[in-house]
Amino acid sequence: FTLATGPAAQPFPAVPSDGLLPLPNNVFARALPLRMQLPTLDAYNVSIQHQLTPTMSVEAAYVGNKGSHVFAGNGPAYNVNQPTLVGFAAGLSQNQRKPYFGCDAATGTIPDPSLLPALGFARAFCWTQGIDSFGNSASSNYNSLQTKFQKSFSHGYQFLAHYTWSKANNFDSDYYAVDPRVNYGRIDFNRGHVFVLTNVVELPFGKGKAFMSNANRAVEAIVGGWQFNAITNWSSGLPFTAGYSNCGTERDTGPCRPNKTGAFKVGAGSFNPATQKVVYFTTVNLASNSSFARPAVGTFGNVGRNTLTGPRFFNSDFSVFKNFSITERVGAQFRAEFFNVFNHTSFGNPDGCIDTGCSNGGIISGTAPGYQPRQGQFTLKISF
Repeated sequence: FTLATGPAAQPFPAVPSDGLLPLPNNVFARALPLRMQLPTLDAYNVSIQHQLTPTMSVEAAYVGNKGSHVFAGNGPAYNVNQPTLVGFAAGLSQNQRKPYFGCDAATGTIPDPSLLPALGFARAFCWTQGIDSFGNSASSNYNSLQTKFQKSFSHGYQFLAHYTWSKANNFDSDYYAVDPRVNYGRIDFNRGHVFVLTNVVELPFGKGKAFMSNANRAVEAIVGGWQFNAITNWSSGLPFTAGYSNCGTERDTGPCRPNKTGAFKVGAGSFNPATQKVVYFTTVNLASNSSFARPAVGTFGNVGRNTLTGPRFFNSDFSVFKNFSITERVGAQFRAEFFNVFNHTSFGNPDGCIDTGCSNGGIISGTAPGYQPRQGQFTLKISF
C-alpha cells in the first residue's frame, strides 16, 4: 500500500500477519472479540403452595436468575473509544481522553506521514471515531417475590389473582468500556409491581343450572348460557434516568446525571388539549433549587441510572359470551369482546431532562408499551 501526501507517495505499513486491517481515522467500525463466549443463564426458585379448599389454593415463590456473558444494556454494541474522565483535570480534550486516540498529545495533530511505519497506525491516524464492540461481556440479575391465589372452576366461577414484586438489574452500554459500575441499575423494562386478576363467571340460570333449569326454549334463549370474563393488569411504571441540558459538551462524557440534593415530586397530570402534552414533573433551575444540582466539571452526579419511575400501567379487558342450543347437534355462541374496556390511557415515560434548559423536560409525548385504545369486536360461532 502507499499513501499519497503531496508530491511524493509515502510508504503505508503492510497488512499484519493476523489479517486484522488497521483502522484509519473517521472510518466508523464495529469490532468483534477474538474469542466469543456463549451467554449463560442460571435460574433458581423455591415455592410454597397450600391447598385451602378442594378448589382454592395459595402460593408464594422466590424466583431469580443470573445472566452471564450477555450484551451491555439492550445490546448489542458499546463504544470502546468513548472519552473518559481520566486526564480531564490535566486539561486534555475529549479526543485526547479517548482510549484509542493516538495523536501527539501535546498538539493533537497527525505526525509526519514519513514516520508512519515507525509510529504505527494508532498514533498515525488519531482514532477519534467511536468503535462499536459487540463483546458479550456483561451480566444481569433478576430477583422476585411471586404470589398467587387461585380458584379452579366450580359453581360457575373461576379466578386467578397474581402479584409479582421484582427487581432486574444490568449494566448499560454507556461508559461500559471505561467503568461498568458507573451505569449499573434497573433494566429499562422492569416494572417493580405487577398485579393481574382474571375472572370467569357463568350465570346460574337455564338448563342444567341452579335456577330455572326447567325453563322452556324461549325463556332459555333469554336467560340461559350467559358467561362473563375479565382480565385486569395493574402495574407500576417503567424506570427512567434524570438528566440535564447541554449534555455532551467538552465538559461532559458518559452518563450526564445530576446530583440529587432534596425531594423531587413526579406524577402524571392530565392531558392538555391546548398544548397536546402531559406534564409528569416540573423542571427546576439547577443553579438555584433544592432538588438537583449540576455535578462539578469532570465528575458524575450521584443520581443513579433508572432511579425514577414513570406512570403506572392499567388495562382491563372484558367479554360477554351467550351460548345458544339450536338443536341437539347444532349450537351457536355470540361473543362481545372489549379490549381496554374503560379506555384508560396509560402514558409512556417523560423526557428525563430535569432542568429548565430542556425544551421538553418532564413532558410525556407517547403512550406506554402495550397500550391500545378501546377496541371492540363481535363474533358469531356455529358448532355442529
